Amino acid sequence: MIKLLLVCCAVLIALLYSSCSNPSGTEPDNGFQSDFDVYLPAEGTVWQLWQTETLVTYDYLPIDDSFQINAEILKGDSLVTQFGNWFLNTGTRIFDEQVPDTFGMGDDYRLRLYTVEGDTAYSAQFTIEGYHLGGFSEIPAGSFSMGSEEGDWYHQPGESPFHIVTFSNSFEIMRTEVRQLTWKNVMNENPSNSYGDSLPVESVSWNDCVLFIETLSEMDPYYNYRLPSEAEWEYACRASTQTSFFWGDDNSPEAISPYGWYNPNSNGRTHEVGGLEPNNWGLYDIAGNVYEWCQDIHHDNYVGAPSDGSAWVTGGNLGYRVQRGGSWSNNAQFLRSATRSKLGEDQWSISCGLRLVREPE
Repeated sequence: MIKLLLVCCAVLIALLYSSCSNPSGTEPDNGFQSDFDVYLPAEGTVWQLWQTETLVTYDYLPIDDSFQINAEILKGDSLVTQFGNWFLNTGTRIFDEQVPDTFGMGDDYRLRLYTVEGDTAYSAQFTIEGYHLGGFSEIPAGSFSMGSEEGDWYHQPGESPFHIVTFSNSFEIMRTEVRQLTWKNVMNENPSNSYGDSLPVESVSWNDCVLFIETLSEMDPYYNYRLPSEAEWEYACRASTQTSFFWGDDNSPEAISPYGWYNPNSNGRTHEVGGLEPNNWGLYDIAGNVYEWCQDIHHDNYVGAPSDGSAWVTGGNLGYRVQRGGSWSNNAQFLRSATRSKLGEDQWSISCGLRLVREPE
């Protein structure tokens, strides 16, 4: 009887301790023991790499005798880094520090808060994403016919000779054009003519884009970024089609408007990326909205062009780079999958932006 009484007392003490160490009265589903509750970040919260003004809230009443509190971020059950400095224990904190680029991306992050006295709390799992880069589509290996043929609608001499390009490997390309918000958070400026976080960045030269890409690649520990080659761009745009446009040969406003912003439907401006229908490989605004820079030096035609999909960066019109896709200011012929354009490396246009390819480190 005495042994049974001692066992019952031990169980009761353990239950009381568990309740005190977790004021919500429920065992955290993350398996981490907490002395107080963290409300934000909650399950489903998404932080972006390089984001500032991240909000953290917690129940400060169980630790109201503590003056200061600190924070760190864990990936899985391993410490990643301290996050910010000691701050006043008020139950809420807006971190002005950027979410460090050393984190990479994933959905297995937790915030750990702790006091000088040793009280500790863990948030639910939350996600860190690349800063509004959006998704990437994997473009499969394969071959396609690049350019256009005489007799095709609005064929231009610079789109000849019609030639086969073969990609031995797949590659990943952004589903959308780069947003202004992304550019601002990487470069701390917004050069665009029309302002809006979800509008495509424009008024950027090819040289500006190279600097942006170098800075972004230094921030991301998992990927390097670059502009697509002209062949990659057309292959991704066509998405296994060989028609004038990726939706077919119909160049009427009724056929184009579901897929591309151009002169007849744009009201003289850019539009938020991803607002229309994508092509068969999930790429938005690949025709219209803004032109997109490519790696390649501009050549007058495809005589001698690489057949492996790589960028053509020798010879040609030195100082000029290729632009693709047409824009909000153009008519239908400039939205064709084969249409080519050029601009000086240090020149910019209110109708030209970029789309990125990424490669693992």
